[in-house]
Amino acid sequence: MTSESRPLLTFGPAIVGKRPKKPGRGRSNLGKPNPSRQASRIEPQFRKLVTAFEAQRAKMGVGIPGEVDPNLVIVFDLAGSVKDFCNAINKIEGLEFLSEFVGDDTEPDDDFYTKDKEGRKTDKPVSHSLYLVMSNMTAIEELLQLFEKWKSDPKVTLDRGLYKFKEMFQQLVAIRHWGPQDRIQETGLYEEWKEQLEVIGNSQSFVQVEVELWYRQDKIKQIKAEEIVRNNVSNVAGKVISRALIPEINYHALLVELPIQQVELFLAEGAESVQLLTVDEIMFVSPYRPMALGWQDNDSIADDDLIKGIALNEGERIQGKPRVALLDGLPVSNHGALRGRLIIDDPDDLENHYPVIKRQHGTEMASLIIHGDLNEPDSPLDRPLYVRPIMESVEGIGCTEQVISNILFPDLLIRAVRRIMEGDGDSEAVAPSVRIINLSIGDPARVLTRRMSPGGRMLDWLAVNYNLLFIVSAGNHNEIPITIPVEALSNIESARTAAAQATFNNSLLLGILSPGDAINALTIGATHNDKADSIDVPDTIL
Repeated sequence: MTSESRPLLTFGPAIVGKRPKKPGRGRSNLGKPNPSRQASRIEPQFRKLVTAFEAQRAKMGVGIPGEVDPNLVIVFDLAGSVKDFCNAINKIEGLEFLSEFVGDDTEPDDDFYTKDKEGRKTDKPVSHSLYLVMSNMTAIEELLQLFEKWKSDPKVTLDRGLYKFKEMFQQLVAIRHWGPQDRIQETGLYEEWKEQLEVIGNSQSFVQVEVELWYRQDKIKQIKAEEIVRNNVSNVAGKVISRALIPEINYHALLVELPIQQVELFLAEGAESVQLLTVDEIMFVSPYRPMALGWQDNDSIADDDLIKGIALNEGERIQGKPRVALLDGLPVSNHGALRGRLIIDDPDDLENHYPVIKRQHGTEMASLIIHGDLNEPDSPLDRPLYVRPIMESVEGIGCTEQVISNILFPDLLIRAVRRIMEGDGDSEAVAPSVRIINLSIGDPARVLTRRMSPGGRMLDWLAVNYNLLFIVSAGNHNEIPITIPVEALSNIESARTAAAQATFNNSLLLGILSPGDAINALTIGATHNDKADSIDVPDTIL
């Protein structure tokens, strides 16, 4: 490998610095309550948990110990974290580690706080970790026995593989049952349903939701959990539209249609009143709102002046195997800028129901990938572009195209990419030469907060498994306006400051959209910076 083919990196002059000191073994900057105080805090929570199991047993009609033991999801809320705690969880029969989330930071108190290097209490917030565990009553009783041993002697030697529970008991802030509020807390379901009822009322009969189940490793448990959820959906006159079970990313979900009466009940009486939100087999219930595009009153790439010199002659085609794929809407294949440059693969037969006038987004993205900015033409792509439509034409006010709506997005992604790289059914791989896939699509109901979306996890797995580079849009937020006070308009500087502050205040709602939260993908934001002529902006626009 020569320097011409791979330039050397340039580094500044070497500087000798001090070696950073590592904290001593077992040392921590987390202040914790003493064992006696901790025991008095946690014991009532354990008793409450036992009561929850007994209530569930009574609900199921199980009266004799040894009969079917109900399963509940338990939340271990820890200050800080315990390394490899999930391994210790699985050592207890009846406990099954499900997931670990980042909890909310909290203000320090007399029990848990952050210490400085001298061991003094600071005002820094305390970080939390949430460990989600499937449990039965038998496992809880064994956990209680471990707790009693630790309470009697915090230095007790536990059986091999269980010593992490001593750290857990010391750092345990709360232990509780995963409930209805947990299932909707960060999904935006309340806000979505409230808006739907205010705008649409009960003129529509059903609403769609994505029901994500706890992923169980045991196939029998998977089947049983899904059966329980399906029965609950049927009990309220709902129906399951599609399902997805993707072991590669521990994803098990159902696309469900619920009657509008469930929305009304939810808003009137709370999450506990909706039967589906009380099902222990469910992790999250999210609004299902596939990305949709409204009518765009522009047709820049149809401008004859822009496509002069780049259009191929009738019947002429770019040769070679595709290296780049586009998962998007269906483009206008005979467009002057695109004719002879596309390989369109439409296994879902979307073309027959996709009017040419609505093929906007896919056409624009295909042109951008092949030619770049048409106002500053460069050498076009020298290979054909593979296009797999994953959007469909829809009817409705202000909406022309949307992501295929009868399939969950992670399932749509894995099907599309597997068809490219492996084939599906009896067919062979349709474009195994592809190495780059563009995905300018974002799920408006999946804003990155603290938990990576299933779509992001799906891209991560696909990127590694098939050696692909995904170029993904960070997403557009069209429904969250940035408002500033009237008095801030007195001058440009104050208006700029107010706009920046308003953007910061909404930052949690303006995160990257799924699947742009993938780690192994290249997520691209957008700027208003191109070679188009300046546009006259009316005085009414600020």
